[in-house]
Amino acid sequence: MLHLLQYILGIIFSCFGAILLLRAWLHYWALSPRHPLCEFVRRITDWLVVPISRVVPTRGGVHWSALLSALAVAVVAVLVHRTIGHLPATPIGLIIAPFAMMARWALEMISWGAIIWAVLSWVNRESPMTYTLAVLLDPFMRPIRRVLPTFRGIDFSPLVLILITNLLLIVIVPFSRGFIIL
Repeated sequence: MLHLLQYILGIIFSCFGAILLLRAWLHYWALSPRHPLCEFVRRITDWLVVPISRVVPTRGGVHWSALLSALAVAVVAVLVHRTIGHLPATPIGLIIAPFAMMARWALEMISWGAIIWAVLSWVNRESPMTYTLAVLLDPFMRPIRRVLPTFRGIDFSPLVLILITNLLLIVIVPFSRGFIIL
């Protein structure tokens, strides 16, 4: 029963943490606040981000309050998983795990974004969401496109991006769980 609770809480923390990172990402790329994705993200996260933004302002295009909110969610997630799972926690593991968890959320968000973008580009190229995902994912796909050109009109950069993010996740996931032996 505890495994089920841990699984459900993991999904909740991961989704909310990824949405907080998405808020910072959307702010960095200066998408219109009226964009439906921006409105959705803002509605879900305002209750946590707005109070922090009064103390920590946005500087240099970086939405620090959204990033600090994601870090706070990651810290709570690590502590909850440690408590529910009755897992031993090393001090260094508790320090590194929240940052690794944020990296994990970012990589998962990039991977899922690439999957959704690929499907939308096959189904409905004219969709506004296809354009939005292309803008958000272009910094990651552009270097891949330089090395791997399209083959007969097929762009393999989303597939390569998904493979790279999954390889990085294999490395990062143990750190996000606090498994650090020193």
